[in-house]
Amino acid sequence: MSRNASIALLLEDEPLIALDMEEMLGSAGFDVKTVMSCEQANEWLAICRPDIVIVDIELRDGTSDEVVERLVQNHIPFVVHSGEHPSMHVGTPFAHGRWISKPATPDELIDAARSLLSP
Repeated sequence: MSRNASIALLLEDEPLIALDMEEMLGSAGFDVKTVMSCEQANEWLAICRPDIVIVDIELRDGTSDEVVERLVQNHIPFVVHSGEHPSMHVGTPFAHGRWISKPATPDELIDAARSLLSP
């Protein structure tokens, strides 16, 4: 990892989407760590703190709401990258994130991630 790059944690269970997003975020200067399950995300978050998290709601082992609750509690900014509509998640931890609908253009996703980084 580059010392000055922002660390992005990517929660995505679709391998092709994950590879595409890793490349997109990496090209934009982020150091990217990808996990495909809630269990992997919680293990990684127990020892690391990302600058930004890109979250898909459904992961390999269920919905990522516990992981997102952890992000909210620890004031870690996140983008919800999902095909679901935000109105389906009013009153849940996902409501604290910035929503970008799937499929998103590279610019939409990168701009959303950068906009949430601390100045």
